[in-house]
Amino acid sequence: MQGVYRVRLGSQELLETFVAAPGPMGWRYFGRVHEPDTGREVFRVDHVVDVDWNLVRFRWWESDGVEVVATPTGGGVEVWIRDSGGERKELVAGVSTVWSASPSSLLVVNRLLGTARSTKVPAVRLEPPFEPRPVVVRVSPVGSRRVSTTSGSSAAREVEVAVDGRRTRALLRSDMPLQADGWFELVV
Repeated sequence: MQGVYRVRLGSQELLETFVAAPGPMGWRYFGRVHEPDTGREVFRVDHVVDVDWNLVRFRWWESDGVEVVATPTGGGVEVWIRDSGGERKELVAGVSTVWSASPSSLLVVNRLLGTARSTKVPAVRLEPPFEPRPVVVRVSPVGSRRVSTTSGSSAAREVEVAVDGRRTRALLRSDMPLQADGWFELVV
């Protein structure tokens, strides 16, 4: 699958052009995020999970040289960060996935929760200025509705997404998130 999301990161509205596909060992999402007016690339995101939607690697790198890589360890997620201050590693204990500004995070968490038969997952929040911290992400069903597609219509689930108590409504198709209030919207 491929497409474009309009993403809000702080006060900035950006466009995330992405490709995502299953592979023999899991699923991969790659997005390039750019300013809509200038086309200047702001950052890239590469999110890789195994067949059970468990984190393999999450990578975020910005045009100014900031780079973040998160990988699972026995006790949580290890986060390596390179920025203007140098390099550092942090272990975020007790978490199993990544929560970021990319819509890929919602898809992965939703699928991970579906395989775990749970409504919440501990994650590490990775967003600028990259001070990794644990959060609890909850996805609760609210309802369902039909949405228009290029070939007619398809079913979508309405959910409430809560991250450490902050709530937003989202609309998810089985293959991709369509929108989340105040966060993103699929435009193509």
